Amino acid sequence: MRIFKFLLLSLVAVALFSCEPTYVKEYSWAYPISGDWKVNAYIDGVEVGGPYEIKVYNSSFGQDSIWIDDYATTSSNGHFWSMKFKAAADMSTKTFQTTGSKNAINGYGIVISVANGKVINTDSITMDLVFSDDPTTTYQLAGHRMVGYDDYMGH
Repeated sequence: MRIFKFLLLSLVAVALFSCEPTYVKEYSWAYPISGDWKVNAYIDGVEVGGPYEIKVYNSSFGQDSIWIDDYATTSSNGHFWSMKFKAAADMSTKTFQTTGSKNAINGYGIVISVANGKVINTDSITMDLVFSDDPTTTYQLAGHRMVGYDDYMGH
């Protein structure tokens, strides 16, 4: 009887201590375009400002568009242009664009266009922006991911 109890307790102990939780990464459909990015602004290859923080995240309207947001209404570190707008996203090529998206920030009724928006690998981003209140200038934002997915999710 003692051997049976010992074997049973040993088996239970092995079962309890050998089980490690398995973490499964749950990416948003918009990853790797989505994320927190640190970018600089350029005009014709000359840096004109930065670094700025922008966030790119999925919209709730389907899996074909993203929000690009510099959190101008809450940022104390400065922002690029007081912008929050939607752009069409193609996840197969990690690209995004819009020919004219109305700024969603109240009081900033400008229209924003994005061309050549893309994520390179999973850690670099670039896009060309034109604002309706400065239509003759194309701004390039280029930078890198601020926080990796594992850091963001606490793994």
